[in-house]
Amino acid sequence: METAALILNPVAGPRRGRLAPTAAAALLRSAGVEPELLVTARAHEATELAARAAERHPWVAVAGGDGTVSEAVRGLAGTPATLAVLPTGSGNDFARGLGIADAAAGAGAIRDGRTVAVDVAEFAGRVFVNSCGLLLDGEVALAAAAVDRRWGRLRYPLATVGPLARCRPARVRWTLRDADGATTLEGDWMLAEIGNGPRCGGGFLLTPDADPGDGLLDLCLVPALRRRDLVRLLPRGIRGTHVGDPRVTMRRIVGATVEFAAPAAAHWDGETGRLPAGGHELRLLPHGVLVRVPARAQGRGRGGEGR
Repeated sequence: METAALILNPVAGPRRGRLAPTAAAALLRSAGVEPELLVTARAHEATELAARAAERHPWVAVAGGDGTVSEAVRGLAGTPATLAVLPTGSGNDFARGLGIADAAAGAGAIRDGRTVAVDVAEFAGRVFVNSCGLLLDGEVALAAAAVDRRWGRLRYPLATVGPLARCRPARVRWTLRDADGATTLEGDWMLAEIGNGPRCGGGFLLTPDADPGDGLLDLCLVPALRRRDLVRLLPRGIRGTHVGDPRVTMRRIVGATVEFAAPAAAHWDGETGRLPAGGHELRLLPHGVLVRVPARAQGRGRGGEGR
C-alpha cells in the first residue's frame, strides 16, 4: 500500500462539522493509501511539514482551507510528490476551481482521479496558488480574518460592507508582461485580482476564465468609480458577468511589476498583509506542483502522469 502524509489544520472552517483527524485518516485509507497524520499547531507550519513529507511519501494530502493548501504548496513546489486536497475551510476556492467538492471527493481522487500540473505564482516575495487580491480586495480579506469562522462562506460577503464604505482609489502603475512583450497601465484603481484559478473570496468569479495549468495569470482591474457604481458592479463578480463591462480591464499575463504610490492591502490565497509603497514583482512558476483531481473535473490544469 502506498503512503501519504496527511497534513490537517484542526481549526480550518466553521467549528461545527470540522473534519476530525480519525475521519480524515479513514477517508485516505478508503482511497487505498496509509496516512501519516501531521496536525498543524501554528501558522506556516504546513510549509515545513509538506517539504519534509515530500521526501518520504508519494502523496501529500492537506485537510484545510485555501490558506493551509497554499502553505503546503510552498513546500511541495518542484518536488515529485502529488498534492491531494481535502477542503475543510470557509471558502475552498482553489479546490472548487479544480472540481473538488468536499473532503471525500478530494480523498477519492487519489484512487479514481487524475494528476494535473498546476502553476504556482509569487507576488512581493509571497507564494500563492489560487489568487492574490489587492486594494479593496485586500481590505476585504483583512476584514474577513476578523469575522468569526462560524459564518463559513458568508465571512467574505459580511466583511465587504466596512471596506466598501471606506475605500478610496489608489494610484498604481502596472507593467504587464505577456508573450508579446510589456505594456504599462497607470491610473487610479479600486480593486485588483490576480487569478491563477477562477474563484476567490468564497465563491466570487473575478477571473472566471483562469486556468491554473495554462502558464498564465488572469488579471482583473477595476478603475476609480463612484461608490454607487462600484456597489452595482461587485455583485456581478459573483457570476463573472463583470468581464463584459467596458470599465473593467481583463488581461492575461506571465508576470508584472506593480508600483504603489502608497501602502496597499493584499491577500495571498486569503492570507493577508500590507505592502509598502514602491515596486513589487509578480512571477509565475509554470506547472510548479502536481495535484490530484477527480476524473470528471473540467479541464483545469495541465494533464500529468497518473499513478
